[in-house]
Amino acid sequence: MVSETILGQRIDAVNHKSMAELREQFQELFGFDCGNTTVRRLRRRIIYRLQEINYGGVSDADMERLNAIADKDPLANLQYGKKKRAAKVAGTRLIRIWKGKEYSVSVSPQGKYLYDGHAYKSLSAVARAITGTRWNGKLFFGVKS
Repeated sequence: MVSETILGQRIDAVNHKSMAELREQFQELFGFDCGNTTVRRLRRRIIYRLQEINYGGVSDADMERLNAIADKDPLANLQYGKKKRAAKVAGTRLIRIWKGKEYSVSVSPQGKYLYDGHAYKSLSAVARAITGTRWNGKLFFGVKS
């Protein structure tokens, strides 16, 4: 009960700190710089870490199980710090409704994007064919995180 009261006070304090104070607290809690982020995201990460410290993190057994599940998923990206292209899985269909019309793009076995009877090398090229202007294709089709 006492630890929950203290945790509540710490969380409340996080919600009233400036960006500089949050960066400093992040450094203390995680041991590395938070990088380029927003105040909201930084607060959420710090609060999660405070709760993790108070209540305990994911158990080793649960972490092993989660890793085993992720290892079986070919689309799981567990390589932090490395830029990796999104997998082009043949047969994947991307759908976008733009200006009231539905557009569908599928991925060919050769890794090209098929739209309206044409094969395109990138989603950006497809988005340009649809809109007539330059777009980030991943952003246009909602696959950019």
